[in-house]
Amino acid sequence: MAGTVIFLGAGATKACKGLLTNEILHAILGAPDPSPSWALLSDFLEKLFHVNKQSPPDQFPGLPLVMSLLDTALDRRQAFHPEWDAQRVAELRQAVELGMFDLLEEKLQKAPTNNHWELLKIVYPPPSEPCVISTNYDLIVDTSMMFLSEQRAPEGCLPDYRIQIRTPFYSAGRRFGTLLKLHGSLNWLYCRTCQRIEIGGSESRLYLKVLQRLVGPTPSLEQSYTPDGNPCPSCQTRLRPLLIAPTHLKDYRNPHLGQVWYEAERVLREADRAVFIGYSLPDDDVEVVYLVKRGLAHLTPDRITVVEYDMAMPTLASHTVGRRYRTLFGDGVDWHPEGLDNWLRQLTASGGGLS
Repeated sequence: MAGTVIFLGAGATKACKGLLTNEILHAILGAPDPSPSWALLSDFLEKLFHVNKQSPPDQFPGLPLVMSLLDTALDRRQAFHPEWDAQRVAELRQAVELGMFDLLEEKLQKAPTNNHWELLKIVYPPPSEPCVISTNYDLIVDTSMMFLSEQRAPEGCLPDYRIQIRTPFYSAGRRFGTLLKLHGSLNWLYCRTCQRIEIGGSESRLYLKVLQRLVGPTPSLEQSYTPDGNPCPSCQTRLRPLLIAPTHLKDYRNPHLGQVWYEAERVLREADRAVFIGYSLPDDDVEVVYLVKRGLAHLTPDRITVVEYDMAMPTLASHTVGRRYRTLFGDGVDWHPEGLDNWLRQLTASGGGLS
């Protein structure tokens, strides 16, 4: 059995001062040091969605909606607007990804990882190792697992991502815990020609600190988001981070992500408990909800823990997210609306560990 599986959503990153998906477009336009792609995105949002960097956040369209509209136009090979033909839409699509990358890296440079580290330490006492599924690109849980490994393994280890990463220090080394990132990761560098995948660095200072302590200098991830980024060691194609953008037309056909999803279903089927943190089961996230529902069909509701954050402390049946979990798993779901930090404090006060 896989024991306990932790499932992380965007709310887990929010607990570390990150951003929720629908906060990203407003934050990109308001960045103090705009990226080169800023002007293209700014022009698109102002002319087609009537917002600019002075507009209130709640007036901005959601990032999934914007990405989905762009992907639909590209998929149908249609102009989105008289001023936005297919080529310009493709440039904008890349500009949004670049802006997202710059923003996430800037926001997470100093992101605290204490609560993720505490979570792993409590849920997985020695000799057990973490088993985590995440829908997030960021490196907060990666860093926390690496910190924990330094305390429990002779020289510390990277997580086992369950994909065929070719970077020598990763492929030859021992790994600690399992980390399955369903939508890709900021530190996975992918060759679209030969499908090679490598581990890259990041601007996240805590991640870089522990990574360099474990394996020495790494390629710059920031370079890989620019036209003169790192070339693939096999075919010299420029490597790009492997990320599935937040769009309704998500494409999971990448072979590496296919392996991640296979492993995720396997560990869910073998789990005797699942802990969801900050994942809202959005209705449009059909593939993930399908994975979760199929994978956890064997568990009773009391073996499903859900941690959300709502200061009103609603009951399971009175909260939008709670009702989704109730529909999926039943009335007895272990519901915690107090947020990750408060939930961890309760676990510590009760002696640690899950009941």
